Amino acid sequence: MKMNRQTVIKELKAKPILNYTRYSLIMAGIWPLRLATQNRLLQRMYSIYSGLIKVYFPSFLLSLSVQFILSTIDENTDENPENIFSQLNYIIGLLIVGVAAVIYQDKNVKEILNYITQDDKEVVCSKDKDIVLCHLKQARVSSRSCLLIMILTFWSGVSMCLENFYRRLEIDHYNKHYNESVEKPFPYVLYYYNLDPEKHATSVLVANNIFVVLNCLLFASTKMLFFSCIIYSTSILKRLQIKFVKLDLCGKSVSQVLRDLVQQHQNVIEFVAKLNKWIKYLVLLEFLLNSLNIATVSIQFITFEKNMLASPILFFCVLFTQTFVLGWTANEIKCQSLVLADILYCCPWYDQSEKIKSTLLIMILRAQKPLVLTIGPLDAMTIQSALAILKASYSYVGVMMNNYK
Repeated sequence: MKMNRQTVIKELKAKPILNYTRYSLIMAGIWPLRLATQNRLLQRMYSIYSGLIKVYFPSFLLSLSVQFILSTIDENTDENPENIFSQLNYIIGLLIVGVAAVIYQDKNVKEILNYITQDDKEVVCSKDKDIVLCHLKQARVSSRSCLLIMILTFWSGVSMCLENFYRRLEIDHYNKHYNESVEKPFPYVLYYYNLDPEKHATSVLVANNIFVVLNCLLFASTKMLFFSCIIYSTSILKRLQIKFVKLDLCGKSVSQVLRDLVQQHQNVIEFVAKLNKWIKYLVLLEFLLNSLNIATVSIQFITFEKNMLASPILFFCVLFTQTFVLGWTANEIKCQSLVLADILYCCPWYDQSEKIKSTLLIMILRAQKPLVLTIGPLDAMTIQSALAILKASYSYVGVMMNNYK
């Protein structure tokens, strides 16, 4: 569909690369930049809210972990294997979120986000329609990926609350019919110290449902920022390709234009290197723990009751989606960086002066070294890495099912 430049700019202003990511991170209390407001009262309120989130999350994760340990070592515990798998699944997922939230407070992350935000504004002012359209397309990819993760995550959380509500109604009916006193479950199995959750069931249930919302928000927000930054890297590579395709080697100022493009290529290389330095250990954590996380949630919908399948299936979809989005977006950076070498080779470099030939040859050689996001100090993250995660998950499911039986 063709659009005039005014429509393009209007849509681009409405949906920049970090559009949904920025708002979700602000709601999660971990946006590392100042709020776009001069109101000191609002800034102060947000600072307090952010501080409460930073206190709440480790406390919640500690309580969940302590209860999980007690459930596994206590021989007299009445915990079902399904509950053990559920707790392990939550701990793994929230552990990754916690590590990501800590990493996002780093100074380099603020620089990266500032760079992306500023570049969004500069693209809007570009006179090249193809550049603007390219960036708009990547902004749409980012927005749709983020929305998909957000929708799946919150639907998983909502179904978790509804399933717990349904289970509590069933137990209420059972207790009244058989005059029993079977304990009713809560969405999260937490360690309450001396507090008896049954005596304060309403308060604990309300708190648990609030925890579900906050955890979904934190989980989705950290993933969204992760993917948005990777998709942005693909955007700047594609825009650079467009500039080289349009490079007029017969122009009078070709040397100056070529110098500027060489500098832009260097900036892209530096940006991807800085991004990789920031997220490579987060990618490693995702690579190591996502397979276990997918395995535990798979066990849940294999062994759970048929009327309690919605939440684990939806969360499986979340994990499956984020694994392949990560593999695909990381793979795109590698592929697009290699395409640049082909574009340079196809231009009429053979008719140029020795100086321009040398410059283009050096760029072709450099472009043949792919830009990659690595799995920690290991290999590059690609689609094959995502498949490796799923293969490992399948192996874990087999081991867990043998032990479960």
